[in-house]
Amino acid sequence: MTNRVSALSKTLVLSGGLFTLMAAQARAAAAAPTANRAETGEPASAPAADVARLEADVNRLKQEARDQRQLILQLMQMDQQRYDVLLRYLQSMNGASAEGLPGPLALPASPLATGAADKEAAPTATPREVGTISGHARVPAGAGGDLYAYVDGPRGAPVHGRTFEIRQKDKQFVPRTAVVPLGTRVVFPNADSVIHNVFSSTPGSAFDLGSVKGGERSPPVLMTRPGHVEIFCNIHSKMRADILVVPNGHWTKVAPDGSFSLPGVALGQRRVVLWGPNIKPAAQEVEVTAKGAAVSLSAEPGLARPHFNKRGQAYGSYDE
Repeated sequence: MTNRVSALSKTLVLSGGLFTLMAAQARAAAAAPTANRAETGEPASAPAADVARLEADVNRLKQEARDQRQLILQLMQMDQQRYDVLLRYLQSMNGASAEGLPGPLALPASPLATGAADKEAAPTATPREVGTISGHARVPAGAGGDLYAYVDGPRGAPVHGRTFEIRQKDKQFVPRTAVVPLGTRVVFPNADSVIHNVFSSTPGSAFDLGSVKGGERSPPVLMTRPGHVEIFCNIHSKMRADILVVPNGHWTKVAPDGSFSLPGVALGQRRVVLWGPNIKPAAQEVEVTAKGAAVSLSAEPGLARPHFNKRGQAYGSYDE
């Protein structure tokens, strides 16, 4: 993985150098007509069309360079997260501690890597010890909406190739509430005959898809940060969707009677969170043992609050 991160870093540097070279070539091309005319005594003024074309090429190169850098940085972050997961797995096999490890090159040696002569002396790997969290949630009458419980804190590796769809139908988002793991790509197809402009102003997860006509499909939005993402339409103020991006695979929908179960949780101190679009999130710390753990969560109703358009202004008379 270290070699890949190094390669990605070099690619990032080379992409910047390549862009600089191409931009310099564009400027040189723009200056060439002036120099040629100076030698022949012609007026030193490049045609406006050539200048505009070169400026457009430079702007396009700038955008391509920004996109490439963003993609490489995301790949580097994903590689680091994979290393973290691998490290925790090896620690669970060897009983090692993460403290004092300087970096990716200091991975502890696995017993599986020992020579044939040492096989009898190598310790036997033990399965990772886990427990089940059983819980009950209580919410005020009339809060409504789906409820979810999840284990906060430990972050798993982002999923790859997973796409989740939230449609725009009858000037509403369908579904209005969703839970997705890190790395999920969310798309917003427009099934209406009117234009929609899906956006989010959530800090750290903001995006703006621009105007999407009826029957068209938006480009995907990559969910790279855990937490609650509020989604709106810049044209229709009554459109709202709520996405919970969970940090790991330990999450579940709360049953109608308020019960829930979270199996396979690693032993130790854990933080369980109760979340829903119409409540204030509630959390409880619990010690998970081999016998499991029990939690009881009570939530208060969330406060209904107006939202603004993507420019932070009130919706105008065009709102429907």
